[in-house]
Amino acid sequence: MSVSYYIILNEFAGGGSVKTLWPEIKAELDKRQVDYKIARSNYSGHAQLLANQFAKAHADDAPSKQPRQVILAVGGDGTLHQAISGLVDAHLEHPIPVAYLPVGSGNDFARGIKMSINWHEALNQILDCTAENWLTVGTYFDTNKQTHGVFTNNVGIGFDAAVVTSANGTQTKSLLNRLHLGALSYLAAIIGVVYNQEAFPLTVHIGQRRDIYAHAYLVTVTNHPYFGGGVKIMPPASVNDPNLDLVVIEKANIFKLLFISLMLSMGKHLKLKSVHHYHNSKIHLIVPSIEYGQIDGEEMGGRYWDTYFETNQYPFWIDPTI
Repeated sequence: MSVSYYIILNEFAGGGSVKTLWPEIKAELDKRQVDYKIARSNYSGHAQLLANQFAKAHADDAPSKQPRQVILAVGGDGTLHQAISGLVDAHLEHPIPVAYLPVGSGNDFARGIKMSINWHEALNQILDCTAENWLTVGTYFDTNKQTHGVFTNNVGIGFDAAVVTSANGTQTKSLLNRLHLGALSYLAAIIGVVYNQEAFPLTVHIGQRRDIYAHAYLVTVTNHPYFGGGVKIMPPASVNDPNLDLVVIEKANIFKLLFISLMLSMGKHLKLKSVHHYHNSKIHLIVPSIEYGQIDGEEMGGRYWDTYFETNQYPFWIDPTI
């Protein structure tokens, strides 16, 4: 099957390191005589607009049409998030598959689907793919803001979202990313958030079950095991599972939080009394206080939450078995 790639290039990903890396990627594409066109994402939300416009321009394409059109997001999890959001918003009868070259800071989706985070190997897993691979993605609808969206990794409320907001606000993040030390910016943010993040009330509705937490601290709805650049928040989660996983960690004193963090790094936190886990295709969360949110590592800002989460399927042009 002949494939034509519409590359959405985010040169700002990885703290700007993608701009330096792109000539090497382009040389490899040209060496392999790949059919592609490039569109550069120049501002926040631009990748979503580019993907949406491309999808609408190919709305009448059937899967059998040659060459097969594939959108290739070159960047991080945020670039992939924007690209697939634009594709989903186009509501095509035959969705255009999306591929993703993980050259950003976190690259959690690549880890989540067992894709290589070495870009040479990852590129082979894209270019040598012969058929679309339908994977689970998460969706959300927020009744307060009347907004909806899709996520490939996770949506976080509270601690992890505050860390994302804090880390993205540091002037040193770009420098550390260029030095491949991006984790340090998150470490510094984590230390600050541990002392400043307050507990908040949370109600969880799943089916006929209703649980109330007066002191929620970290709330994450996830589609696969990873968040925060390789941390296994939910080890058994899988993009091949039609369900989502919800992890709720309650506020504790600093010593207990450090112990939870240690257990989290070992993947044994789910056994702790202050850690709660839910597994379902439909999750409803209510937070009556203004709390930060993050989606696929992108800031959602502070807001009240009355949000419904569900799952859907979307075609990816990636073969991680190669």
